[in-house]
Amino acid sequence: MAIADRMETTVCETETYVSERENARVSISRMSSTELLRFGVSAKLRLSQGPTPNNPHQADLAAQLSEARSEWNQRHPNLPLRDSF
Repeated sequence: MAIADRMETTVCETETYVSERENARVSISRMSSTELLRFGVSAKLRLSQGPTPNNPHQADLAAQLSEARSEWNQRHPNLPLRDSF
């Protein structure tokens, strides 16, 4: 869960965007399946609420969610949960 919590609060500055995206990809790939599912569902919920003062980085979160979905589908291609987040 600790990795998922850190991922949700990742802030990407303009000059470090590429390295932060790479760090996000690596962090997501290191999550256990339970952490990955929890992160994906949480990110989906936060994105569905729209932009808020507590979550101004919607594009970054959307990119992380996309990466999490890709990782989940790679790990579990035949599970019905593949479309859960």
